[in-house]
Amino acid sequence: MREGSLSRKDNMQNIAVSPNKFPPEQQGWYAIAVLLLAYISSMIDRVILGYLVTPIKQTFEVTDSHLSVLMGIAFTLFYTCLGIFAGHLADTSVRRTIIAGGIALWSLATVYCGMAKSYFQLFLGRVAVGIGEATLSPSAYSLIADYFPPERRTTAMSVYSMGISIGNGAAVMLAGAIAGFAAQAEMMTIPLVGAIYPWQYIFFVVGLPGLLVSLLCFTVKEPPRIGIDNTRSGNIRSVLRYIQEHKKAALCHTLGFSMFSVFNQGVGFWFPELFIRTYGWKRPEIGLWQGSTSVLFGTIGLWVGSRLAEWFLRRGYTDANMRVMLVAAAGLLPIAVVMPLLPTGTMAACCFVWTALFGFMPYGAAPAAIQQLMPNQMRGQAGALFLFTINVIGGGAGPFVVSSLTDFVFNNDAALRYSVAVTALLSLSAALILYAYGLRYFRESMRRVASATMMET
Repeated sequence: MREGSLSRKDNMQNIAVSPNKFPPEQQGWYAIAVLLLAYISSMIDRVILGYLVTPIKQTFEVTDSHLSVLMGIAFTLFYTCLGIFAGHLADTSVRRTIIAGGIALWSLATVYCGMAKSYFQLFLGRVAVGIGEATLSPSAYSLIADYFPPERRTTAMSVYSMGISIGNGAAVMLAGAIAGFAAQAEMMTIPLVGAIYPWQYIFFVVGLPGLLVSLLCFTVKEPPRIGIDNTRSGNIRSVLRYIQEHKKAALCHTLGFSMFSVFNQGVGFWFPELFIRTYGWKRPEIGLWQGSTSVLFGTIGLWVGSRLAEWFLRRGYTDANMRVMLVAAAGLLPIAVVMPLLPTGTMAACCFVWTALFGFMPYGAAPAAIQQLMPNQMRGQAGALFLFTINVIGGGAGPFVVSSLTDFVFNNDAALRYSVAVTALLSLSAALILYAYGLRYFRESMRRVASATMMET
C-alpha cells in the first residue's frame, strides 16, 4: 500500500466507502434542498455589504478604498485560499458536519458585523464570513457526486447552483429597500446588544436565519464515498500530480470558465454603474430589473444547461459538460458585446434576459465536469482549486480590467460602455476558444479515467 493511501484508518475514519451503490434519489434531493438553502444564505451574506457602502462610510469615516478591502481582500482572499484546506477536509472528514460548522460560522460572523464598533472589527467579521463560506461548495460538490450517478449529476449540480441566481437576485432586489432603511438617522436598540445603527440591523436580519440552515444540515445523511482510487493518496501533492496527468483537459476547463467568469463577475459588477452613466437609470430601477431577471431567467438557464448535458450524455458524449460550457459561451458572446452599445436603456435591459439565460447555464455543468474527472478522494480539493482560480481571475481581475480600460485607455468615465463591450468580447472569445480546444482532451481524459476504473474493479 502506498504511503498516504486513503485506505488508512487515520485518513478515512468514520467514512463509509462503496464501490457502486448510490443512495435513494429522494435522499439526494433532500440534501440538495438543504444545500440550496445554504447557498442562498451564503450569497446574500456575501453581497449585502455592497449595498451598505454609504452608511458604513459615514459611521466609521472611511473611504472607498477601505470598503474595497472589506469586499475584496477581507472576504475573497480568505475565501479562496482557505477553500483549499476546506477541500482537504471535504475529502477526509464528514462533509455535512463541515458544512454545518461553516454555515454557523458565517452566520454568526455576519451578526458580529452588525455589532462592530470600528472598521477593524468589521474587517474581522468579513474575514470570518469568508472562512465560513469557504467550507460550503467543496463539500457540497463532493456530497452531490456521491448522491447522484454521472447521468444525473449535472442536474443536481445545477439545482444547487441556483443558489447563485436566487441569492444574488434576491440581494439585488432588496438593494433599494435596504438603502432606504439604512439611511434612517435614528439609532436602534437590540436586547443584549444595545444601540446600533440601522445599517447594522440588516446584518442581524440576513445572518440569523443561517443558524437554522446549519441545524438542518444534521438531517442530511452522509452518503458512502463512491469512486475512490485506492492506488492514490488524497493529499494536495497527489491532487496536483493527478491534474498534471490531465493538464490539458483541466486547464482548458478551468481557465475557460475563469474567462467566462470575467464577464459574469467582473463585467457584472459594473452593470449598475453602466446603466447610471450611460442611460441615466436609478439604482432601485436597475436592482429590481437585474435581480428579477437573475432569479427567473438565471434559474431557467441552469435548468436548460442540465437538460442539455443529459441530452448529450444519452447520445454518448463523454464531454457533455464541456459542450454545455461551449454552448453557453457561444450564446452569450454576441449579446454581451452588443448590450452596452445599444441606444436606449430599455433595449439594453432586455438583454439581461439573454445574459441571465446563457450566463448561468454552465454553473451546474462546470463543477459536474470536475467531479467527473477526479477520483473521489480528490474531489473536494479539486473543487476548491477550481473555485480559487475562477474567483481570483473572474472576481478579482475582472472588475479591474473594466476599470483600467475606462481610466487608462479611454480616459473617460462616460466610456464605461466601451470598456464593458471590449472586456466581454475578449473574455468570452477566450472562453469559447479554450472550450472548443479542450473538448478532445476532455474526452481523452474520460477514456483514461474509465480504463483506470475498469482496472480497479
